[in-house]
Amino acid sequence: MKAWLKELPYWLKIFRGYSLLSVRTVLESRTALVLFALGKLIRFLFFFGILILVFKKTSQLSGWTSTQTFLIFFLFNFLDSLTQMIFREVYRFRSLLISGNLDLILTKPHPPLLKVLLGGIDLIDLGFIGIFFLLVNIFLFWEFQGWLNLLLFWLFFANSLVILTSVHLLILALAIFTTDVDHTIFIYRDLFRLGQFPVEIYQQPLTFLFTFVLPLGLITILPVGTYYWLTNWSVAIFGLTFSLIFFCLSLTLWQRALRFYQSASS
Repeated sequence: MKAWLKELPYWLKIFRGYSLLSVRTVLESRTALVLFALGKLIRFLFFFGILILVFKKTSQLSGWTSTQTFLIFFLFNFLDSLTQMIFREVYRFRSLLISGNLDLILTKPHPPLLKVLLGGIDLIDLGFIGIFFLLVNIFLFWEFQGWLNLLLFWLFFANSLVILTSVHLLILALAIFTTDVDHTIFIYRDLFRLGQFPVEIYQQPLTFLFTFVLPLGLITILPVGTYYWLTNWSVAIFGLTFSLIFFCLSLTLWQRALRFYQSASS
């Protein structure tokens, strides 16, 4: 533990360097940056408009009020933008594999995950993060449930980040075994997008599937549900336990994948 803390400033310095390089790379293609941001904004406004239309016809969505549903929606977009900003390098991992440049990363005197998982922040999602964070807090205090509930909300928000980190670790590990990242990560993104609305709107067995088998629905439901005391505590404990076990399994699989990896020269 002491050795890890001693190395932390060094790792943060490397992360800062990777982030600066990432920002410079994005700024070299400003047209693509604007088009990507515009597309993301249009998609957000489209689903936001759908929710507005739904609540013009009804006061609740599968037992969730309009305020609670909008909080789930904004929390999903906040988590989505945050993980894309932090883990953008995962989307580029396949090129490192097939080009053999992963060999160069593995020989560097720092953990390879510092590059292949983090790899520096992505400027594209940085602006959206501030907007979604503000919207989340507005709706949290719109119907303020107390400081304990707020603490539970951010606790389960951190739990959601652990789950999403584990998913990206798993994608990296599978990429080494299969040399395929694109299909895996887009399957994950399609499944994750189901969490932007309450999972109760889906029929069984999908609700059970996205709660207990592939609990991506818990990523947004648990923080909001515990904030409003709507989540069963057995489900909340399951979510915390699952995130810890899933993280350990993903990290173990990543370490085994590195032992399985054959360099470009072999």
